[in-house]
Amino acid sequence: MKVKRVRRTVQFLALALLALPLVWPINPVWFGTYLSSLAAGIALTDPLAAAEVMLAGKMIWWPLIGSVLPLLLATLLLGRAFCSWICPVHTVFELAAMIKAPRTRGTGNGWLPYQVLALFLLLALLTGLPLFTILSPIGILSRAIAFGVGFELLFVVALIALEWFYDRKAWCRNLCPVGALYGLLGKWRLVTIGIDRSHCRNCHTCQNACTMQVQVGSTRPLDRLTCTNCGDCVNACAAKAVYFTWRNKQKGGAVQHEFVDGSTR
Repeated sequence: MKVKRVRRTVQFLALALLALPLVWPINPVWFGTYLSSLAAGIALTDPLAAAEVMLAGKMIWWPLIGSVLPLLLATLLLGRAFCSWICPVHTVFELAAMIKAPRTRGTGNGWLPYQVLALFLLLALLTGLPLFTILSPIGILSRAIAFGVGFELLFVVALIALEWFYDRKAWCRNLCPVGALYGLLGKWRLVTIGIDRSHCRNCHTCQNACTMQVQVGSTRPLDRLTCTNCGDCVNACAAKAVYFTWRNKQKGGAVQHEFVDGSTR
């Protein structure tokens, strides 16, 4: 089965999960948003939301740390997969791009999201408020699906407009601190993307398929942080030379992850 078809199915199931309490208010499966929830009775909290809350309160709250651990373990295994497989904002961006997708501007990815991440963590410490958790488009969209549309949804609409008229995944690549934190936590993920050099045609089709503008298979720090393990590059490769693999495992001889002719970062 095509990777993209599987991922799209997971994305729609993730969206449906948010709406489950509307049709089944008291259910044992799910209640909450993708910032804080109960999943099959297990408390889950977004790592950035947890960090902001503890910095704002200037305290260590062990139950909150415990609710982060399942997501941390998943990230250590799969990397930044939350962004491309679960995040409702990312899903909406991809659906919006099916209506109108701008030509990519080739801006690449950069370090700004990590600076934004540091800024919001510092602001939480100084102001005593989890500011990004309050403003988070993930939280806004999750609440809109689960509890009804509010005025704050205009922020998400503005981000969709950015997606339509400026560049693909402009928010995800250039600003989102949630993705930045997942990238940092999953830098040494166990599941990654590999390239079988014995079958690679150097056609760059996989590279062109990446909306996060990652150098496919690269070991450069910024590319590893930005890659969401979405599998679009795997899906695009007609030669089946790009594939999911365990870290440091490689087909076709020695481990070679770096993309041919990639620019230096």
